[in-house]
Amino acid sequence: MDNLVSSIYKATEFIESNLSRKITLDEIADACYISKYHLHRAMSAVARRPLMDYVRARRLASSLDMLLHSTYPILHIAQEYGFEYEQSYIRAFVSEYGMTPSKFRKGCFTVNLTEKINIAEFIQLDNGIVFETGFVLKPAFHLVGSRHYFSPETNWHEHTANRTGNEFFYHVKDKIPNALHPDTYIGLTRWVEGDADSNSYLPSVEVSAATQVPVGMSGERVETHKYAVFQYIGDIHPNQLTYQHLSMIWSYINEEWLPNSGYVRADSFFFESIDVSVANEHYCEVKLYVPIAAPA
Repeated sequence: MDNLVSSIYKATEFIESNLSRKITLDEIADACYISKYHLHRAMSAVARRPLMDYVRARRLASSLDMLLHSTYPILHIAQEYGFEYEQSYIRAFVSEYGMTPSKFRKGCFTVNLTEKINIAEFIQLDNGIVFETGFVLKPAFHLVGSRHYFSPETNWHEHTANRTGNEFFYHVKDKIPNALHPDTYIGLTRWVEGDADSNSYLPSVEVSAATQVPVGMSGERVETHKYAVFQYIGDIHPNQLTYQHLSMIWSYINEEWLPNSGYVRADSFFFESIDVSVANEHYCEVKLYVPIAAPA
């Protein structure tokens, strides 16, 4: 598979070069040498909407100039931007902007535009990209897993989180009853200020509150928090992820994003969530959750 960042760039440029006609997912995938499945997932994550919705929204946004600054009939404009029928253009326009093209043309309205994806807005890593996906309020939830203690230095040199995470996911997690999302791995890190050797890492799965914790494992309730969420999309399998892969992400979050965000950390933990069911040898998605709060 081509480099993931390169594939996203090629897909974006192919879409922009073909706004005047209807294109298919197969055509986009063929243009950037990536499977349809992973193209759709990666581009939808980056665009923050389904890929083909993004394509349609770009065609609509590009049609606005002709709509406002020409006297061409609606049918002509529709066909100029890849809509075979006037009614299909009108329906898409109403869905995107909440009004018909004729109403927009006659009035003075402000609409939100879907702009071309700009790869420069994302953090580019050797094996993928990272971007902020927004904020969520996540109610309290329960985890069960195998707790380990090690310092960031040990993790860096010995890939401890990767090793313990793989051991848990492939050899231990199936012993846990009532896993709510058995294909989703949760890696919860808690740190103790000033005592790095007491940092804990809990490879785990989410469970119902009533789940009995198996002997030798640990359970934890994570309280309700507001989180800033960052997503990493990479061209490796998640079982190959190490602290080295994620260190640039945490450097960005801690040194650039957090000081300029207007928020502070709300608790001394963070976690990564990995849906292994969407992964393969050349693709992974990781969501990083950082609990935040307004400054006191």
